[in-house]
Amino acid sequence: MRLIAVIALGAAVSGCSTVDPSPKLKAANDAIAAAKAAGAESVPAANDLLTQANKYLGTAQNLIKNGDPTTAIRNLNLAAAAAGDAKVTATEANQRARADQLSAQIADLKAKLGK
Repeated sequence: MRLIAVIALGAAVSGCSTVDPSPKLKAANDAIAAAKAAGAESVPAANDLLTQANKYLGTAQNLIKNGDPTTAIRNLNLAAAAAGDAKVTATEANQRARADQLSAQIADLKAKLGK
């Protein structure tokens, strides 16, 4: 009898527990902000990822409003991942552009020095 009571209590507790999407919502928003700060909006491939992140975020917000935090968290995880990819893509593109600029300056200096 005691075992049944423990099982019933466990089922009641787990059935009544709610998942709080707030930390994941903050993480997704922070990841999107970081991607924007890295220049994702000005790099086409990164901007596509950023757009996808914003779509996932919007879907998650609607799911939260409709009382489906579990699915919302999945979308928030996808939003954060897409935003992270956007940040990496933008950073890489910006670093590549800077490296190309420096290479051009080196070539110009070599030409001026006659080398």
